[in-house]
Amino acid sequence: MLNSDATVRIYLQYYEKEINLTRIVKKAYLDGNAQAVQPVREMTVYVKPEDERAYYVMDGKFSSYVNLWDSDRDIKKGSELSGEINWHSEVKRRLIFEYRGRQCDCDGIINRILDKYAHIHLEKNLQEIEIYVRQEDETAYYVVDGRHTGAVPMFC
Repeated sequence: MLNSDATVRIYLQYYEKEINLTRIVKKAYLDGNAQAVQPVREMTVYVKPEDERAYYVMDGKFSSYVNLWDSDRDIKKGSELSGEINWHSEVKRRLIFEYRGRQCDCDGIINRILDKYAHIHLEKNLQEIEIYVRQEDETAYYVVDGRHTGAVPMFC
């Protein structure tokens, strides 16, 4: 039910801070792609707010990290970081939260939101999802198309 051109924005609300994770995924992609020998086909990003970093693995070989907050290390001149990604792009992405020794795959959160949304709003395609992950609550709050709200557990 998620349109192929739908926009997904994911935010991590960590204590008093909010991190745009779709922007972090893009930052990791730009950082890794700049260092890759071949075009990147698959990437996994592990967000660890306790370390203030997002670690990434490209095509199962190359790994590094980007800072959760901007620094000279990971912002290149001319790099556009919109904070929006098309989750169904040509590059397979996985976003994983690590919190208190547990991992939560973002695709699982998105699927739980889509299942809940489809159960309530039959046959409606959605264009935009904003997800606010509160690790302390172990809950992902969402807004679909700017008006439908709800929550799903981070872990199942």
